[in-house]
Amino acid sequence: MSMTPEDLGPPPSLGRAIEKLRSRWGWLVAYGALCVLFGIVALGLVAASTLAVVFLIALMLIVAGGAEIVLGFNSRDWPSFFLWVISGLFYLVSGAFALAQPEVAAAVLTFVVGIGFVIAGAARIWLGFRLPAGPKAFIVLAGVVTTLLGVMILAGWPGDTMIILGTLFGVDLVFYGASWIALGLKLRA
Repeated sequence: MSMTPEDLGPPPSLGRAIEKLRSRWGWLVAYGALCVLFGIVALGLVAASTLAVVFLIALMLIVAGGAEIVLGFNSRDWPSFFLWVISGLFYLVSGAFALAQPEVAAAVLTFVVGIGFVIAGAARIWLGFRLPAGPKAFIVLAGVVTTLLGVMILAGWPGDTMIILGTLFGVDLVFYGASWIALGLKLRA
């Protein structure tokens, strides 16, 4: 028995989804407040937050590496299966290294974040100048800010390693939480 589009009913709409969330506005505000609280704690314990980020990334690398190795060995009939195995081993070794040497891993991650910010910022500036007048200024401004953050991270590297990742993590949590609080309060009205 095959299904037709009529069997599925009408497609979901944003309006209906918002109406369903409206009665749960308090949960959104509570979740946002929890994120803000965790962000403030992360900013207060910035070195510990940096190490927590490194440990989380290390664990994800180890799990992903193990899964990729299993996938590779289960795909031995594919001529290039060994690339999955090698890639999985690289993830596994990188994760194990990060667990064994979290300060060095934090320095490497901080450097990569700094380079990434410079590249992303430059791309935003370039793209912003190619846009029509409306959103151009905001995109260019975002690119300038991102580039400057990247330059600041790289200028302080490796000395500022133990504060960069934890600070970024904490600030992200604060703003993420604030956005959920704003959404919840908007839905309440």
